[in-house]
Amino acid sequence: MADAELCERVRAGDPRAFHVLWERHVAMARQCAVGCTRGSAADAEDAVSDAMLGLLQALRGGRGPVGNVPAYLRVSVRRAAARSAARRRRELPVAELPDLPSSDSGCRATAHFDAACAREAFLGLSEQRRIAVRLFAIEEKGAGQIGERLGIASPAASSLVYRAKEALRAGYLRHHVNPANAECADVMDRVVASLRGRSVRRHTDSVSSHLRRCATCREAGGQLREVNAGLPGRVG
Repeated sequence: MADAELCERVRAGDPRAFHVLWERHVAMARQCAVGCTRGSAADAEDAVSDAMLGLLQALRGGRGPVGNVPAYLRVSVRRAAARSAARRRRELPVAELPDLPSSDSGCRATAHFDAACAREAFLGLSEQRRIAVRLFAIEEKGAGQIGERLGIASPAASSLVYRAKEALRAGYLRHHVNPANAECADVMDRVVASLRGRSVRRHTDSVSSHLRRCATCREAGGQLREVNAGLPGRVG
């Protein structure tokens, strides 16, 4: 069956047609991704997953390639690899942010509060991510089974689960603080990003300056560091 016909079948809602497209072109996509990511296996797999997921979403939305799937995927892989490289250039290790003093007040969240934070973080995820987390953590499904339930390939499902779990952990941390104003909320978001290894270099000085003059945020930062130390045990 030609790619053009397979694409039309995916647009019509046939998940098996996309599986055929995946099997037919994934080796080419991986080869392209390895070249674009300078041999990084993890980055290459992420780029392939992003490209394949983008292809599936485009076809389901009535868009995407008419027949030249390899060319479409090569462009998508290059773009995904470029985004990954740009993101890595902006990242800082957590240790490069100033230490946030932990609170000795004993005001740690109770088990009930922890459960409430986890629930709010879960509800804040997109529907697709909620389904992925539920299938993985509660029903103990593997990437292949999750992919079948969601109509995506196994590598894309694996990437989706990883990102969903990370978004859940970040949301869980954010719900442990109640910033006083918009500036404090912005700083706490960046502290959470730092704790999860997603800090951005250009924000380091402004975050450090705010923490030096805001005792409330310094205390909140210490609490977040303590809570983060308990992850992933608390959130999975």
